Amino acid sequence: MFMKTLVLIFVLGISLSAISQISYDKRLEFNLNDGYDKEKIYEFGEKGFVMTSVGDVRSFSDRYYRYELFDKNLESFKSDSVLLDKKLRADETVSTKDYLHTFYKDAKGNFSLVSISADDLAIVKVDGKLPKKVYVSDMAVLGDYAYFKSDIKRTPYLFSINWKTGKQTPIPLSLNKVRSKDIQLVGFQLLEDSDEIMLYARVKAGKKKYDMYVVRLDGNGKKTDVYNLTADIDENIIDVSSYNAGGGEYIFTGTYSANNAFFSEGIFFCKANGSTIEDIEFCPYAGLKNFLSYLPEKQQKRIEKRKKRKESNGNEFVLNYSIAVHDIIVREDGYLMLGEAYYPTYRTETETVTTTVNGVTTTTTHTKSVFDGYQYTHAVLVKFGLDGKKQWDQSFEMWALYKPYHVKRFISVSVDDDKLIKMVFANSSNIVSKIVDNDGYVIQNKVYDEIKTSYSDDVTKRSFSNIDYWYGNYFIAYGSQRIKNIEEENVKRKRNVFFVSKIKFE
Repeated sequence: MFMKTLVLIFVLGISLSAISQISYDKRLEFNLNDGYDKEKIYEFGEKGFVMTSVGDVRSFSDRYYRYELFDKNLESFKSDSVLLDKKLRADETVSTKDYLHTFYKDAKGNFSLVSISADDLAIVKVDGKLPKKVYVSDMAVLGDYAYFKSDIKRTPYLFSINWKTGKQTPIPLSLNKVRSKDIQLVGFQLLEDSDEIMLYARVKAGKKKYDMYVVRLDGNGKKTDVYNLTADIDENIIDVSSYNAGGGEYIFTGTYSANNAFFSEGIFFCKANGSTIEDIEFCPYAGLKNFLSYLPEKQQKRIEKRKKRKESNGNEFVLNYSIAVHDIIVREDGYLMLGEAYYPTYRTETETVTTTVNGVTTTTTHTKSVFDGYQYTHAVLVKFGLDGKKQWDQSFEMWALYKPYHVKRFISVSVDDDKLIKMVFANSSNIVSKIVDNDGYVIQNKVYDEIKTSYSDDVTKRSFSNIDYWYGNYFIAYGSQRIKNIEEENVKRKRNVFFVSKIKFE
């Protein structure tokens, strides 16, 4: 059983809002100094969740990776470990309905693909080595295969590994009348409900024009369809998400730009029957209702003046952003597109070097700009009707203190209610909840002061947390906290903990 010192706390649910309430059903605390670190949580609906952690180096050559299975009541009932070469590092991790898959890889291409059952923690591990000059990223799993975006000798591939047998299969991305080196695989999406894979490939078609191709594969990686999503439009598609609506119809939404290949200027929506694109709609950020509401009022006014000057001179005013697009949210009367805006940040590092040549010592100082993570600023929610027309939009601030080094999605959405869109995300030690009704009206916009700790006299000195949708009306919050408590007896005055909280939101 798990060897961390465990504190189990039941917290009475307290109503925090007349409209909606959050109640803290249960909380776990784990002391952080037990020889394991880098704790992470992966939820599996009503089955519970798996917590992973990484052990100290056991010997010169290997390291333990630990997995613990908890039920939906936060009760631990099984744990196990995998011993891997210490040179291997977790490169990609994804979860399906039944398994947690982690791809461990070293600098020479040696790998272990470890799959953990969410039912009984049964472990399946396959080892292998990637072919020379094959670089893989962005893993996703469908059926018995783990798929990776890859590049082999400047040719884009979808690279697959059977996670049960270890068999490797490169799937070349070929398009009619397009040279392989001119194709860039910008992303892929697994549609589990329809058992298929959507590849999104960008091809340069002009000085400022890039075509976006959609390649559809079945669950075995066999190509079933390919078409140019932008064949009849001038705009560039930057990011895209799709949904199989049945009967041969697909829904596409995402971001676009007229003159830029990397930064978007608005949101698009369209339908496709085969290769025929229908009901395409473009919505520039500058025309959305509250897109800039996250900015200080003075800055909003300055931007509004710039917009009016541009338009008075007959020019279009454009806002450029990077947006992390969520999967399409399906409603009976339409579709929802949710995106999170972010930008890269950098820090300046100074390096002093002293060299001696022919007895002469010289000291020089260099500065360099280093990537410091993505700062997320706000989110936009847009609803499109069944006819493809925009019905409404909402934007809201989400200035997260945590800056990830990879693009991620902070907002969790409860999809069980077809009348309300319930969104929750963590901001440092706070929980932010947003509820929007089906007509686009914000009926709750609330910040809860902090993620509850274990004792009433606890004072949180530092907190880093995540919150994810779990199942039903439940969310799971987890992260690390530095806590001080000088009032209560038999409580450690200062403690560093990893916590897991079960939160009900209704």
